[in-house]
Amino acid sequence: MSKNPNQVGWYYNENNCIACRACEAGCKQEFDLPVGVKRRRVIIKEEGKYPDIHVRYISTACNHCTEPSCLKACPVGAITKEDQFGVVLINQEKCIGCKRCAAACPYGAPTFNEKKKKMDKCTLCVHRLKDGLPPACVRTCMGYALWHGKMSDIIAQKTPQETFQRPLKDTLPGFADPKLTIPSVKFSENK
Repeated sequence: MSKNPNQVGWYYNENNCIACRACEAGCKQEFDLPVGVKRRRVIIKEEGKYPDIHVRYISTACNHCTEPSCLKACPVGAITKEDQFGVVLINQEKCIGCKRCAAACPYGAPTFNEKKKKMDKCTLCVHRLKDGLPPACVRTCMGYALWHGKMSDIIAQKTPQETFQRPLKDTLPGFADPKLTIPSVKFSENK
């Protein structure tokens, strides 16, 4: 758990995701991101063997970790963790585009902006949080698969949209061990 009592993070309910990619589109529109730069992405995974095959949809972005490996890897101090919400940010003025943050992040969150020659990643729409608004990806999620809030509320299972129907998980199959960075995300897994 984060040392910051106001740490904001994600709750993702895999059961509600239909892989419509509205979260990706909402983010791209909010920030007018160029082709190739994705701050949020939907991963589609096929699992199992015939005839027992199923598909998983996982919406993922920066997890605004308590111990961000990207911050530790940045050689110029361009990555910081802001105090109000615990959001991990990249200072575009300081970033030299070396891609060390991308190599260090076990979740693949930082991406290279070819146009600016700088690294880019999810900001949890901190500008919207400051105005009391949800992140663009949460606002556009039509299935209510994605939610944001204080991690203490998420862990206590308090959400405005729904009651949690399954136990919360710290990770999903194929994701990095949460002990590495202590990500600010919880999941309800589709079974």
